[in-house]
Amino acid sequence: MEFIKRNTDYALRALAYMAAQPSGKVFSIGEIAANERIPEEFLRKIFQKLTKAGILVSVRGSRGGFSLRRPPGAIAAREIVEVIQGPIAINRCLLGRDACQNWDRCRLRESWTGIQREFVRFLEGITLQDLSDQQYGDGGEPGTKPEA
Repeated sequence: MEFIKRNTDYALRALAYMAAQPSGKVFSIGEIAANERIPEEFLRKIFQKLTKAGILVSVRGSRGGFSLRRPPGAIAAREIVEVIQGPIAINRCLLGRDACQNWDRCRLRESWTGIQREFVRFLEGITLQDLSDQQYGDGGEPGTKPEA
C-alpha cells in the first residue's frame, strides 16, 4: 500500500529542489526534471495542479517557467499531498457514509480514524522547507551527507 503515490513523490521532490534555490528564482520544467530525474511530461501535469492550487506561479515568456508562490516554510506537506492525491483517506470508509457499505455496523472505523489523524498531523508538521533542508541542507547533491 502506498500512502504517498509516485506523482506526489515527484511533486515533493521537485518542490524541495525549488525551495533549496534562491528565493524568487524561475525554474524551467527541464531543469527540475533533469535534476530530480522526473519525466518532463509527468512533471508538467503535476505543475499544472500545483499552479492551479496556488503553490506555484507560472511565468510566461522566453525566460518563463515556475516559481514558488509562497515561502517554503509556509507550505505544509499535507497541502501538497492533497493537491496531487486528493483528500487523505487511509481507508474508503473514512470518505463518508456513501463510500462504505458497512458504515452503520463497522467497529473498525474508530481505529482507522485514529491512524489517519496521526498521519495527517505528521504531514501538517512538515513544511516544504523541512523537506528541502533534509534533502539539500548541506548544499550538496540530494542524498549526500555533509562532510564532518
